[in-house]
Amino acid sequence: MALNVRYLQRSGVDLPVATSGVGLSYAAGSVVHVFLMVVFAVWAGQSAFGSLRLPRPQAVLWGVLAVLALAAATLAVPAVRRLVVARVVPLVRRAVDGVGHALRRPGKLALLLGGAAVITLGYLACLYFSTRAFGGGLDLATVGAVYLAGAAIAAAAPTPGGLGALEAALIAGLVAAGMDHTVAVPAVFLHRLATFWLPILPGWAAFAWLRRSEYV
Repeated sequence: MALNVRYLQRSGVDLPVATSGVGLSYAAGSVVHVFLMVVFAVWAGQSAFGSLRLPRPQAVLWGVLAVLALAAATLAVPAVRRLVVARVVPLVRRAVDGVGHALRRPGKLALLLGGAAVITLGYLACLYFSTRAFGGGLDLATVGAVYLAGAAIAAAAPTPGGLGALEAALIAGLVAAGMDHTVAVPAVFLHRLATFWLPILPGWAAFAWLRRSEYV
């Protein structure tokens, strides 16, 4: 996210606009991901999510209260409060104005949500074809539901791209849905090779070019 904001800044975009734009793109991706997860869960039926245990509402509530209490304690410090009012509030106000302007344009909103959907569906399709390459028999709905749920769970992992957590979540989900582990393990590794490891080399080359061209 910081790299995207830096690129937009160096391209002449104002900092609040760049920040709100990048934040809006990630928010749109989250909204689309949740929507697709519901769609694929209904399409696949109970088989894909039968073994998934959601967090208890009490645990979520205590977590929210802890965050609010920490924020209140931080804002109680006069120096922090002055800093927030002087620097953060104007940036947030300008960012909200920029987001509101984008959301009032249906064409821009369609591009935002459509782009997020294409990215998510591309990763999903890659996992499905990876399972087919090793003889997996699960249908697209089930594989899609497993991927979307696994990616959501792995998003909490403090590793780049959910490294380690996503593989474990996908393998566990595919096996729970009825796929043999001798197919699920290599299929997930093939998927991660195509979507995580192979893009590193062209990504490094692109980053080096951006640095030389002073775009970041």
